[in-house]
Amino acid sequence: MMPKAITRKTFVQRFFLFLIGLLSFPALSKSLVEDKESDFIKQIAATNSTEAREEENVSIIYEVKNGTPEQNLTKAIEMMGGIEKFIGKNDIVILKPNAQWWNQGMTNTNAMKGFIGLVLGMPGFSGEIIVAENHHDFDLRHASNLRGWTTNFKNGDFNFNELVQYFQDKGYGNVTKYHWCDAGPYSKVKTPKDRIKHLVNEGIKTLLNKHRGRIVSDPEDGDGYVWSDTEYSYDGKKTKMSYPIFTSKFSKTTIDFKNGAWRNGKYTGEPVKFINFAALNHHSSFAGVTSSLKNYLGIVDMTCGYIGAEPEGYVSFHYIGIPGMGGAIGTFMNTIRKADLNIVTAEWVGFASRTDTRLATRTKTILASTDPVALDYYGAKNILFPLGGSAAQLNNPDDKNGPFRKYLELCAIQGIGTLDEQKIKILSRDSHYGQ
Repeated sequence: MMPKAITRKTFVQRFFLFLIGLLSFPALSKSLVEDKESDFIKQIAATNSTEAREEENVSIIYEVKNGTPEQNLTKAIEMMGGIEKFIGKNDIVILKPNAQWWNQGMTNTNAMKGFIGLVLGMPGFSGEIIVAENHHDFDLRHASNLRGWTTNFKNGDFNFNELVQYFQDKGYGNVTKYHWCDAGPYSKVKTPKDRIKHLVNEGIKTLLNKHRGRIVSDPEDGDGYVWSDTEYSYDGKKTKMSYPIFTSKFSKTTIDFKNGAWRNGKYTGEPVKFINFAALNHHSSFAGVTSSLKNYLGIVDMTCGYIGAEPEGYVSFHYIGIPGMGGAIGTFMNTIRKADLNIVTAEWVGFASRTDTRLATRTKTILASTDPVALDYYGAKNILFPLGGSAAQLNNPDDKNGPFRKYLELCAIQGIGTLDEQKIKILSRDSHYGQ
């Protein structure tokens, strides 16, 4: 026999009686509710735990475009959780730009201005900011005032000296600069002939060597470069890890790039943060693309090994070649220091040149990530490569026979970042559309 259908009236009557009964036994009512809440909370916790585990294996890239460089930078940092996520109020902050080139080849200084402003605007900030770089070049008079420091062909409103001076003029004595100088003697000199054509090669080397820095072993030795015992080998060539030790003009604290702040004969434990501020450009048939990874070449000593005369049997990071350079950079990150944050100022992007503005496009973009491999991959694939041009294939990070892909892979093998698009998450905002 089919069960008798329950009318709406009958259902309402029975449900009402059920509620009365439930309210008559509050302990039972509470138990049922608590059981439901407990199950729900457990479901949320399980979901969050799974998402957290998945998030641990994902590299997030933050992309903001079509605002001013400062607006884009500010929004990107906001999306990442705010400046306090990366910088503490007592930190020594090292900003490492690309000052080797000019025009689109140098880091956009308006974006850097925005970042410095965020740090200085933190309530109670009592630390300092040092813009530091080694562009590996100097003339016969100046060891630290060339190229991006002084250029009139600027990427933004300032060259790097002017950027520092802008904040100094506003009363921020805790914003300074430092140019790291290569420490070893030269065995090979590349110098424009029109500047010193009247000098013979040995004379050139003698003059240039006057401007080199010093090889040191620790902060007690003063400022200079440490040539460490850690090395990386590839294809029969080997290179040493080198890093700077330098003293703040503001606080007189000595900063050991690997081991931290030093004062009065000991390490102080003061936090030192390293922000890698790169540009995005085609480099050459040698490397394909230059961005956040290759920006590390402005930290190491290029006379530690050939083109330097010492140590015998070693080459510098540059002369280990491609793809070996990627492995060397990855080793540096693992054994010396890895940036706390990488920012790519793709305001102008050179699709076939670092300095010729006719071969550049204004892309009005800021990229940021803690994963430099994924960052360089994404920037090349989605910003640089689509611009086309005669060098386009060299800018393609998916060309596994290309130099750029090869050195990305060799860096990733060191455990630095990912090239797997399934493990890269993009969070993007377009200021033009208010998205």
